[in-house]
Amino acid sequence: MLLLGYGMLLAQSISSHRTIVNIGFLDDEREEMVNWKPGVSADRLVRPAFQKTETGWASVDPNSFPPQMHWSVGFDGKVIAQPQSRTWSESSPVKLLTFAQSIVPSSLPIPTVGTPKAKYAPLGMGPTQGRRPLVLVSQPYVNDPDGWGRLVEPSIELVSAVRRAYRKDFPHVYRCKEEKVVQHEWRFPDSALIVLDAYSSNKGSHLLRVSLEAGDCGYVDDSNDALSSPWYFIPATGSAKRVGSFMTLLDAGDYDNDGRSEVIFMVAQPEDTEGFALFDADMHERARLLWTYH
Repeated sequence: MLLLGYGMLLAQSISSHRTIVNIGFLDDEREEMVNWKPGVSADRLVRPAFQKTETGWASVDPNSFPPQMHWSVGFDGKVIAQPQSRTWSESSPVKLLTFAQSIVPSSLPIPTVGTPKAKYAPLGMGPTQGRRPLVLVSQPYVNDPDGWGRLVEPSIELVSAVRRAYRKDFPHVYRCKEEKVVQHEWRFPDSALIVLDAYSSNKGSHLLRVSLEAGDCGYVDDSNDALSSPWYFIPATGSAKRVGSFMTLLDAGDYDNDGRSEVIFMVAQPEDTEGFALFDADMHERARLLWTYH
């Protein structure tokens, strides 16, 4: 009996060790909306993006991806739907921006969260509106043990920590008027750096997105530009660190079932680059899926 019990535990351990977790996105068919077609996309699809194996996170390989998948749609730590997807036939008329699969028809509605917004649409502008992309997981791992949620009013200490990190990251900032630089070495006041978004976790960590009110400088397309509205991660212990720009936080969840939450952002970088980025619990970027429209 002891040997049998040991064998069962070993088999379970090996099976768990070999479990592969795929992450995708329930997304609008952006392909049909590229030219700023008014309204909202009539169709939606599944964009497989990331994969977790025993060697870590990586991008999915379209050549070895299963032709049909069962997914759990996660949002705010809960499963809100369980759709299926399958690979399009070679005769499909859809010209895909990324590897994608079609949604298998079902009597159950395809879920949406919130109302369509321009920031979720292709290029984030024009008359097109986009639905919020939703995270898909091939295992029902959507619980958010780190409890990420919006922070209505970040503390003075948090904002001060981010300001210090920002000034260190961008020692030379400029001010503009009518898309022209009018001051190259601007010693901006604290009040010029404002908080656009703030989130906190139950582990005492925080995420803040800030913007420098430097006047009308036109559009910015460099993530290392001081005006790119960067995100900062402030751990429970330690200093604030910059983790990226041109990103919208989509959701957080323990997608690999290791006891800590990953965080996923949508990326929308001017002028024509979009995609998704996955960060681990310590806000190290682990994988990214990007596409361009031109």
